[in-house]
Amino acid sequence: MRSHVLGDLTSAELTGLPPGATLVIPVGATEQHGPRLPVRTDAVVSEQVALRAAAEAGPGVLVAPVLAYGSSHHHLPYPGTLSLRGRTLLAVLADLIDSAARTGFHRIVVFNGHGGNDDLIRQAARDAVLDHEITVAAASYWTLGGERLAELARAAGIHHVPGHAGAFEAALLLGLGIEPVGSPPWPQSPQGPQSPHSPGSSGSSAPPADPPPPVERAFVAEHGWVARIDGTTDPVAPATPEAGRRLLDHLVHEFAAFLTAFSARPA
Repeated sequence: MRSHVLGDLTSAELTGLPPGATLVIPVGATEQHGPRLPVRTDAVVSEQVALRAAAEAGPGVLVAPVLAYGSSHHHLPYPGTLSLRGRTLLAVLADLIDSAARTGFHRIVVFNGHGGNDDLIRQAARDAVLDHEITVAAASYWTLGGERLAELARAAGIHHVPGHAGAFEAALLLGLGIEPVGSPPWPQSPQGPQSPHSPGSSGSSAPPADPPPPVERAFVAEHGWVARIDGTTDPVAPATPEAGRRLLDHLVHEFAAFLTAFSARPA
């Protein structure tokens, strides 16, 4: 292939795909990321990691244009959030995967950068293989990053992975050359109470000292939780470009390794 970017190729160039061809569909969101980070944060991170990983994985991996909208209704109290309801996102993903399958792709990866989409991309993968003889993977970048991602973050003084609109995401953006709003040093302001059950927030990367109480062993959805945490999980202050580049390098390497292995498996 002349390019690993699907949008740069012509329809003629996409005729007769090689047997191991894999399509990556990056998925993100357009939603508030606090007072420092842009609303495109999740979309740009998933897209850039996917593009870099595809280039590292080599020929046969193509990256579709990013789906920059996700399940973000929980962020609607804040301006700048453009959201799809969960059932709508499932329908959109179903149509995209269906289109890819009908036009020759037998291996498809939905690669996600927004916590609110995590369960939905997995369900979309399950549904798609009922209708087509294809193989579909669904993963969020922090899942592929594994424990090593949390270790790298902690070494940089970042303790919420991925968190929301905090130091981790700020570091990734700095690593991509995107500056948070306002000049450093950014204030180490305390944040509101976190919800460990919140969609789109993984809380602290450090393991709990004691077993969680019974209520924390289940997913609990709470009305208005985003407003209660001030729209962010932690300050952006520890973020640096150097930390961001290390985190990005790890994410790209891990996703590239996954793509190589996924492309080699029988469809």
